[in-house]
Amino acid sequence: MAGKRESVLIVNHLSLKSRLGDIWLATSQRGLFWVNLGPLDVEAVKSLYEKTPGIVFEKGGQHVEHAARELLLYLEGKLRRFSVKLDLRSSTPFSRKVWRVASKIPYGQVRSYAWVAEKLGDPNAARAVGGALGRNPVPIFIPCHRVLDSHGGLGGFGGGLPLKRWLLALESGQPSLGLGTEGA
Repeated sequence: MAGKRESVLIVNHLSLKSRLGDIWLATSQRGLFWVNLGPLDVEAVKSLYEKTPGIVFEKGGQHVEHAARELLLYLEGKLRRFSVKLDLRSSTPFSRKVWRVASKIPYGQVRSYAWVAEKLGDPNAARAVGGALGRNPVPIFIPCHRVLDSHGGLGGFGGGLPLKRWLLALESGQPSLGLGTEGA
């Protein structure tokens, strides 16, 4: 039976209410692998995997609760660096490289897509960098919101540009400049 338990992928999940609205987090045994900024139908997610043997969904759990606590502290301006382990194994090697570079951008600072591409050793890869950042499965934990276009414009963000603006304002110490209304 122990051998069977090892082949099971346990997905711990948690929905939380935050100043940004609903957020859904999911962890594996290896770490956080999904953050959904907005409401999510957990049953719909489960149905995506129902034909995949060995996946068990469980609400709560040590790792997902740790991630939720850190996220809430961050959103209150009380945490600048996450200690949560990430599980990015289902991503491409290129995406993981891009996210590793983005993760090194200090709290409260921004860089451009071109800067990230240069750090990767390919100054012509700015568009590919944008694509990889757009596929970031754990926004905020990997701070893709800190990457702007070359002219200082916001570029894109999976959570929407108002949220990106708010996150940047939070990190600059002025969260009231971001979203027009709490939870919008």
